[in-house]
Amino acid sequence: MSNKEVVPGDSEYDYDSLNDTFYIYYSSRKYSSSKILEDLVIDMNADNKVVGIEVLNASKKFGISKYELRSPVELECEIDVSDRKVNINLKFTFLKRNHHIARTMSVTGTNDMNLSPASNSFALA
Repeated sequence: MSNKEVVPGDSEYDYDSLNDTFYIYYSSRKYSSSKILEDLVIDMNADNKVVGIEVLNASKKFGISKYELRSPVELECEIDVSDRKVNINLKFTFLKRNHHIARTMSVTGTNDMNLSPASNSFALA
């Protein structure tokens, strides 16, 4: 059984163009540790709940310029964690030449990091 956790208005993002990393996180949550799942860094709190997701090599992953990554129009991140599996779906919408461009990324892996079973959503609009 999983519980759904959505914290509206509590999500923020940061883009580091020098290192090409895009970070979406809960602004009120305390970070404790990180785990890597493919090209994502998953930040967790002391209770092993996800508090942030960092996309490495973001401009290459989404096929969009570093300049456009600095100001997304919309961000959605859904995280589903079970005892055995972690599934992360990201959807980014950017403005390019006055047109909305959507990019998605999905990553699934085993829950060998002992994350607490739950479903979390980050959203910025």
